[in-house]
Amino acid sequence: MSLLESMLPPMLWDDDTARTRKTDPPTSHAAADINNVSASQLFVLQCFSNGQQRAAFELEAIMAGLFSPSRIRTALRELQEHGRVRIVEGVLKQTPSGRNARVWTAAYGLTDKGRKALA
Repeated sequence: MSLLESMLPPMLWDDDTARTRKTDPPTSHAAADINNVSASQLFVLQCFSNGQQRAAFELEAIMAGLFSPSRIRTALRELQEHGRVRIVEGVLKQTPSGRNARVWTAAYGLTDKGRKALA
C-alpha cells in the first residue's frame, strides 16, 4: 500500500461497476462487464499522488493503451463525486488542438455523497 493510499479513506464502494443504461445495446453491456472501474480510478488517482495538477488530455496520454479516454474522463467524474479529486479553480491548460481544458488535482476532503457512502 502506498503512502497516499494509507492516508485516504477507501475510494471504492460495493456498488462501483461500469455504467450502462438498460436501453444500451448488448455490446455496451459486454464492454462494461470487462471494464475495470476500480483500476482506472486508482490509476487516475495515482497520477495526482505528489500534488500534480493535470488536465484530462494529459491523463489520457499517460494511460494510453490502458484505458480509453472515455473511461478516464468517467473515472475523474466518479472520483470527483466521492471527493477524491477536484477541479483547480482559475487554472486552465491548452490542449494540443488549442482548446482550454480544466485542470484537476487530488482532493483530501469528502463530498456529502462520499460521507454518505462511508457512513
